[in-house]
Amino acid sequence: MPLLIDRRQCLALGLGALCGAAGAAPLPPRIASPAITQSDWVRNALRLHFVPAAQAFAQSSATLRDTLAAGCSPATARPAWRAAMLDWERLSAVSVGPLLERRSARSIDFWPTRPVMVNAAVANPPLTAAALDDLGAPAKGLPALEFLLWQATPDAAQRTYAAALAQGCALEAQAVLADFQALAARAWTPDTALTAFNEWFSQAVGGLEQLRWKKMGKPARSGRASDWPRATSGSTRAAWQASGASMQNFLVGTGRSQEQGSLNGYLAGENQLALSNQLETVVALLHTRMLAADPARAASVSAAMQALAQAKKLLEDKIAPELKTMVGFSESDGD
Repeated sequence: MPLLIDRRQCLALGLGALCGAAGAAPLPPRIASPAITQSDWVRNALRLHFVPAAQAFAQSSATLRDTLAAGCSPATARPAWRAAMLDWERLSAVSVGPLLERRSARSIDFWPTRPVMVNAAVANPPLTAAALDDLGAPAKGLPALEFLLWQATPDAAQRTYAAALAQGCALEAQAVLADFQALAARAWTPDTALTAFNEWFSQAVGGLEQLRWKKMGKPARSGRASDWPRATSGSTRAAWQASGASMQNFLVGTGRSQEQGSLNGYLAGENQLALSNQLETVVALLHTRMLAADPARAASVSAAMQALAQAKKLLEDKIAPELKTMVGFSESDGD
C-alpha cells in the first residue's frame, strides 16, 4: 500500500525526512488518476500546500516574537529564529498570491542583510510599527534578526531592536496567512483559476532558479563563506533542504493521496503520464542531490544545481508547452 504522509508529520519530523519523501523513492504505481480542473487544482494547492505552510510560519514567527518580547537572551531565542526561518523557506519556495502582492520577501527576507543599516536602526530605533515599516528593507526581517541574535554580546539596544523586528515578522506572517485563507475560501472560476495556474507555474520555475543561482551558485562563485545564505547561524544546509522539500511538495506532493494539489497530480489528471513520470524522476534526483548539498563540498553544490536546472528545464521546455502555459517572472525573482 502507498505510504500516506500527513503534512503535520512532515513538519514535525523536519528536514530531509517526510517533506522530501516524494523524492526518496519512486512513488507507488497509480491505480487511477482522476481528472482535475484548474479550479480544483488551485483549491487543492491552497488546502494542501500554501495554507498549511502559511499557518506554520505564522505560528513559528509568533513564537519568536513572544520569546524576544519576554526578554529571553539572544542565545535562547536562536532555536525560535531557526524554526521561523525554516518555515519561511517552506512557504516562500514558490512565492505566489499574497507573498507577491504584499512583497513579503522585502520585509521578511531581504538578503544579504546590511549590517551598517541594521546598526544605524539600532542607534535610532523605530518607536511604532508604522515607523518600522518605513525602515529600509536591508535593516529588517529574518536576516537582520540573524545578525543581531548571533552577536557575541548583544547590548540592550540590539535586543530591543531584535524584539521589534520579530514583532514585524509576526505581523506580516499573520497578514499573509489571512490572505491565503481568503484565497482558499474564494469561489474559483475557470478564468480566475487559469490566471492563478499560470502565475503559480511561473513562480515554481522562478523558485527553482532562485534556489539554484541566488542561494547556491552566486555565493559559491564569490568564494566567501559569509556569502552563503544563513551562514551566520550555520543554517545554510537546513535552509536549502527546507526550500527544496517545499518545492518537491509543490511539484509532486507527499504521496499519491496528497498529489492532487501538486503539479504532478494535475499532469496525471490530464493523462500526461509520460510527463508525470519524467517529473517524478527529476524530483527524485533533486531530492537526493539537495540532501547531499554541503557548502563545504563544492562538488555536492554543483550536483544540486544541476538537478535544479534539470527540473527547471523540464518545466519550461516540455511541461509548459503541453499545458499551454507561459513562463514569466515577477520582480521577486533574483538576478
